[in-house]
Amino acid sequence: MEPLKRIAAIHDLSGLGKCSLTMALPVISATGVECSCIPTVLLSTHTGEFKDYTYKNLSDEMLPIAAHWRREGARFDGIYSGYLASPAQGKLLEAIIDLLAEDDTMIIVDPVMADNGEYYSNLGHDMCEEFRYLCTLADVITPNITEAAFLAGMKYMPPPHGRGYVEKLLDRLGRLGSRRVVITGVRPPEGGVGNLAFDRESGETFFAMRPASEGVFYGTGDLFASALAALLVRGAGLKEALETANALVDESIQRTELRGTPRRFGVNFEGALPAYVRRVQEIFGEN
Repeated sequence: MEPLKRIAAIHDLSGLGKCSLTMALPVISATGVECSCIPTVLLSTHTGEFKDYTYKNLSDEMLPIAAHWRREGARFDGIYSGYLASPAQGKLLEAIIDLLAEDDTMIIVDPVMADNGEYYSNLGHDMCEEFRYLCTLADVITPNITEAAFLAGMKYMPPPHGRGYVEKLLDRLGRLGSRRVVITGVRPPEGGVGNLAFDRESGETFFAMRPASEGVFYGTGDLFASALAALLVRGAGLKEALETANALVDESIQRTELRGTPRRFGVNFEGALPAYVRRVQEIFGEN
């Protein structure tokens, strides 16, 4: 039996409200991939619909953690980054990639910085410039539609997102250098919401759709990106990884709506994991 693949997940850690590392760790593990964590920021909760949350920047710990791993001889098949608190943390990520990545290490960058046409608090154009550079180091990038527009230097267009607009985004993002571009939260004129993937090497484009639900579901971007990263690192094709990660998000949202779970606590992905694991086993031919 082949050894487990291993991902270094570099993301914030919000103690309450499922997102970032509290979501990445179980989802990557459920995919059959070992998950090692470098937290960028420690928060008591995520920043949506919670007040007076605690916040601790962990920049001073990021590179020493990676250096310790290097001294211990740990090998990483993937490096998956999410929320970074500043351009300076982006520079730290560059150093971590240089320290830990080997020729066959897959680099997945989720440029977490904006949504609904606006930057997140304390982030702005300087963060976007840093993410543009990080995209040149990446094999896979997973921006949402807002982040895609900002990275591409285009005006954000609210939904519906026409084919011409999305194709232009893919073209411009592809020029940044990543082999695979995945845009999340695309809402086509015919309805629904989905994730669009473009493989620059094969020229293929894939689209995975799900029904659109009203309101905000916190953590779904992290849920999707974590599953996609783990599936790709483990060896799944882009199409099946896209569809499998999308199905996990869809079922998690449905379970959240059925239970009436308060949105700010995150989606009910726990109940969706058994079906997700079965899909993973089918992909890799496991019993």
